[in-house]
Amino acid sequence: MLRRVNFYSICIAFGLSVLLILAGSRYTDNTNYRPSESRRNIRNFLKPIEDVDESSLQPIPTNADDGTPDVDKILDRTRLKIKHELWNYNFTQSGVQNLDGLLMESGGQPFRSLIISTWRSGTTFLGEVLNSVPGNFYHYEPFLNFGIVQIRGTPEADKALKTIKKMFHCNFDGMGDYFEYGKTHWHQFSHNTRLWDHCKYKKELCIDADFTSRFCKLFPFQSMKVVRVRLRLVKQLLQDKELNLKVILLIRDPRGVMQSRQHRNFCQPAPDCWKPELLCADMISDYVAAARLKQEYPHRFMALRYEELALSPNSTSYALLKFLGLGITPSIDEFLHSHTNVEVAGVSSTFRVSRDVPFRWKNVLDFNYVDEIQMTCKEAMSLWGYRNAHNSTHMTSKDYNPLDQYSLTQLFIT
Repeated sequence: MLRRVNFYSICIAFGLSVLLILAGSRYTDNTNYRPSESRRNIRNFLKPIEDVDESSLQPIPTNADDGTPDVDKILDRTRLKIKHELWNYNFTQSGVQNLDGLLMESGGQPFRSLIISTWRSGTTFLGEVLNSVPGNFYHYEPFLNFGIVQIRGTPEADKALKTIKKMFHCNFDGMGDYFEYGKTHWHQFSHNTRLWDHCKYKKELCIDADFTSRFCKLFPFQSMKVVRVRLRLVKQLLQDKELNLKVILLIRDPRGVMQSRQHRNFCQPAPDCWKPELLCADMISDYVAAARLKQEYPHRFMALRYEELALSPNSTSYALLKFLGLGITPSIDEFLHSHTNVEVAGVSSTFRVSRDVPFRWKNVLDFNYVDEIQMTCKEAMSLWGYRNAHNSTHMTSKDYNPLDQYSLTQLFIT
């Protein structure tokens, strides 16, 4: 009798275990198919890069004889990872039949996108949106070593445009200044999460021109954000048919820009960053260039106001991706959800309730300062569709909407 009871008890326990396993497998997320970019970005923003203890990190493939990184194995693993992330991607919407059509190492040409803007205008958020696309290689701020200056003409413009072309063609030879700066400013590389996945273990990989060139050529999508080059210089890049580049100009209300710049120590000593008159002169110049580029390259140039992106991040991001010829993937939705529904401290953080950010200046800035900006930036604000605040009460009123309509056809184009 006792044996029979034990037998039944074992059967019941076994049956319950099977049911629990089945239930757990039903509701467990399929992490093998879920990109982890947003979690990785959270770590990048919340942990100081310089504090990483390399000895505690998981090692990358190394050569047995001397312990140096095994570059060939790293490249092979990356190829497999990209194929895995894009196994169900619809490449026909990108004008090719398969992944190889977008890979430089296979003779293809990647989709290339360039964000043009200025400091504290929302480029970090927009850049991360594009970087959430699987298989994207992110060229983050290639001109950090230029300092806090705007490049408006020669001779700096020639060097800058040459650098942009070289990087989009994955040719990092002869870029000693870029790599030398990166040795002491690792954030130049850390925003490129695919590259940083390996550099964080062996930082010398980040400053290896040959490795970076070979690694870059594995990716079907490339994006770059630049805040030091004005838009009128970019026409030369759009004329390059081999580059086949698409350009996004990101504009922000100068009152919001100046309020955000108050929190940056690097800004105040630099006239190009601290003076509203220079900011708004560039906004006027960018408007004239945008009107011309929109007429000449309607399918390869797009102007976007930061406020529109912040107020409607999903629909605006989807429209942007459609313009770029990129498909919407679960990783993009995950990024948008995680970055627009939480608040993380830090002036450079992109993890915040985005719709609250663009108009924060209304409740922070003194009206006298706002009025100075409005008088200085009257033409720029009118061209880009920003309404004036009449007084401090009006400025802080919930009924006051700083956004107005604008059109890139206001100017007569000859």
